[in-house]
Amino acid sequence: MPEVKKWAIDVRMSFEKTGMAKFISHLDTVRCITRAMKRANVPIWFTEGFNPHAFLTFAMPLSLGFESLCETVDFRLMEEVDLNELAKKINDALPVDITVKEIYVYETSPNYIRWAEYKIIFNNPDSLLLDKAHSVLSADEIIVLKKAKQGRKKVDKEVNIKEHIKSFELNEEDGKLILQTVLSSGTSININPMLLIGALVKDTATDEQDVDIIKVQSYTEDMKVFR
Repeated sequence: MPEVKKWAIDVRMSFEKTGMAKFISHLDTVRCITRAMKRANVPIWFTEGFNPHAFLTFAMPLSLGFESLCETVDFRLMEEVDLNELAKKINDALPVDITVKEIYVYETSPNYIRWAEYKIIFNNPDSLLLDKAHSVLSADEIIVLKKAKQGRKKVDKEVNIKEHIKSFELNEEDGKLILQTVLSSGTSININPMLLIGALVKDTATDEQDVDIIKVQSYTEDMKVFR
């Protein structure tokens, strides 16, 4: 009979996705990391059945065009390895702009994520945007149209996202407007920064597509860094 390996450990890999990698879709990111792990000979646990595959759990899919400094993926190791050395091997197998930061044993489920911090850079803001942004962000309500399901159809639904903005800070730097904000994030409520951007640039000449969006950190309900 084949030997049954009893040693196994669940670990989390944190990684950055920046630069040109922001144009890689979530599905292609999954494929990319799976292939890198294969090239690095990671002793990862595979699902059983007719179509076994590496079992990876990503905390929150990153929208196309967003950069991130705090992506995570969970997996199970079936052999004891040095986690620092493993991070280096996977890094060497990954393309430019996807970089492993750390591999560690985790205790918190991705279901505990409640907030996400973003850095939003308006590259060419018009003269009205700063005052408009202050006005919108300080208002009691910020009503936007959000896609929602109605039976089998998707419809536009008015949503007040003000209650899902925990904090914000506006600064001007080198002709750019920079917004640091913490928004609701997670499996139950997830606010896409593009909804807020649309509300800020409305009735201005600023192009809502001419922005850089960087996910800086994920947090739990009590604003502890998700690890």
